[in-house]
Amino acid sequence: MISILLFTLLALPLTYFLNSLWCLRRNIAAAKATGLPYVVLPWSNLNLPWLISRPFLLPYLNKLPIRDTLWFKLLAVDWPWHTQYAVFQQLGCDNFLYVSPAKNYFNTADAAVIDQITRRRNDFPKPIEVYGSLDLYGKNVVSTEGSLWKHHRKTVSPPFNEKNNRMVWIESLRQAQSMVKGWMGDQIASSPTLLTVAEDCMKLSLYVISCAGFGVILEWPGAEDQGEESPANGHLSSNMEKEAQKSEPSGDHEMSYVDALQSLLHNMIWVLVFPMTLLKWLPFKGTKRSYRAYIEWGKHLRALFNNKKDDIATGKAQEGMDLMGFLLKGAGVTPDSVNQTSSKSESKPLLSDTEIMGNAFVFLLAGHETAANSIHFSILYLALHPASQRRLQHSLDRILGSRPISEWDYEKDFTALFSTMAGAVLAEELRLIPPVPAIPKCIPANSAPQTLVIDNQKHTLPPSTYINVVSLAAHRNPKTWPAGPPSDPENPVHPTSNTDNDLEEFKPERWLRETATSSDPAAAGNEKDIFTEDAPNTATGTNASHALHRPPRGAYIPFSEGYRACLGRRFAQVEVLAVLAVVFKEFSVELAVDEYASDEEVDRMGVKEKREIYGKVTRDMQEKMREKMGMMFTMQMRGEKVAVRVVRRGGERFGELD
Repeated sequence: MISILLFTLLALPLTYFLNSLWCLRRNIAAAKATGLPYVVLPWSNLNLPWLISRPFLLPYLNKLPIRDTLWFKLLAVDWPWHTQYAVFQQLGCDNFLYVSPAKNYFNTADAAVIDQITRRRNDFPKPIEVYGSLDLYGKNVVSTEGSLWKHHRKTVSPPFNEKNNRMVWIESLRQAQSMVKGWMGDQIASSPTLLTVAEDCMKLSLYVISCAGFGVILEWPGAEDQGEESPANGHLSSNMEKEAQKSEPSGDHEMSYVDALQSLLHNMIWVLVFPMTLLKWLPFKGTKRSYRAYIEWGKHLRALFNNKKDDIATGKAQEGMDLMGFLLKGAGVTPDSVNQTSSKSESKPLLSDTEIMGNAFVFLLAGHETAANSIHFSILYLALHPASQRRLQHSLDRILGSRPISEWDYEKDFTALFSTMAGAVLAEELRLIPPVPAIPKCIPANSAPQTLVIDNQKHTLPPSTYINVVSLAAHRNPKTWPAGPPSDPENPVHPTSNTDNDLEEFKPERWLRETATSSDPAAAGNEKDIFTEDAPNTATGTNASHALHRPPRGAYIPFSEGYRACLGRRFAQVEVLAVLAVVFKEFSVELAVDEYASDEEVDRMGVKEKREIYGKVTRDMQEKMREKMGMMFTMQMRGEKVAVRVVRRGGERFGELD
């Protein structure tokens, strides 16, 4: 008996090894047949045992000579961020495969190839198995493909319209004022050192999406009336409004609206990784809280949904306000369907209740993090580059003048912001830190091989090929982006990527027409307006980004491209630009130097000493952004904070460093 058990214990790993070896040889042969460069990995970077053991093994593996090999770098699941464009530079091409026993992965930073992939939606669909975890409350437009996706897309596109964008603008201005007031406290000239900018941006974005998405008004602790009424006032029943604003749970709720929502978003990694049946029984504190938040937010979401249905049933629904209300209308929810007064097929909603709630939750998740990260990193980059910050402020002065915030107009002012320095700041932030480092596509196992034209030659990829559209690298490709020399060749932003140019640097001025020109004259006529929706039937509002640099199609894809481009891009853009305008119209943001000098010591410093100390905190921040960034749902800084100070314009301590 013991000998049989011993034989089994030895045979299982041997069988696994031999099978992996056979699969690897098969996949290498498939990679060779494509005619493209390829790198062989001993296992996939998504291999579960590797993902679990990597954090523990990495300190030891980094001591071995393999740490600088290409295959070892590619074993990191977040290799696009850590390598940027360096992998493609090392291979000397913008398209390559890496081969593992599990499957082959095609990786591209080539604008022309990306354009082919995003245009051919049916040939290169999303690998929906990757998005299955987003079906927390129901199927949605993100987690579906084919005819089912078309059905969802047709229904959920109309809510993203100019009425809702105007609501986002007003609420973003209002919430940004509360955020800045919280930063300044009782101070007139300067805030204390702030370590909560990332969390505050998340909170602001959560409050904006709560209003524009669900009609729920949330306020900052201790916030006073800013003189601007929320556009969602009176949009919910008074009972629902009071329930949402409570800090303590009531009724059958164990968590308040805000606590459940914040807890769910904060613990989203647990919810995305583990199925609910398993998450319910895991004994860890984080898993228990995330499951509880999932249940509690589901209750609140159902209550919001029922409130909207009641409005429709009683004829109280307001036209085109929050996303949830418009989503129900777009899904065909009518008084007849709610009251079940008609048996006709046309009274049946186009989406089920769970599908409507599934889409509402995805709007919340994607819109919340994307906008919050863009606001956060834009603020940090502007603190890092005082000259660009001053240029933004001068631009805001020209556009907004001395008008109070209550008189800022969506149609007029947003269009002007979009086409000038504010739009350039957002475009550059998204170039350097897109929401996701690589956009997944695939060639399904049951489909035909697909041919791509690469450098004027045809290459055929077989079925079961996974595709990484590496936006991080495409945004840094010197073949398609105008580039100048590096600002500081001795201290490059990235140690190996684009060390001979400035494409790793934050330079929003590259987007302004007077300073940026197309790096590829032959691409004329193939440029893409960076903020124009590619897909039909989506509201874009007034298009003003024509005043900014237009990269070739496929070179700039922070919101993806083609029919699967992000539905809520305009929502996020309106929010980000409104917040940046509020912050930088009256204030400046500087990196805090507390670690190196006291306020009194800074006051006694000359320009040379200030430049030296600001250079130290600049390099510290760059290192944090290089080493501590990672992928949660979107790109975020993990476990690190950047200290800043907000000062009233004219009172900058490092203003002379421009």
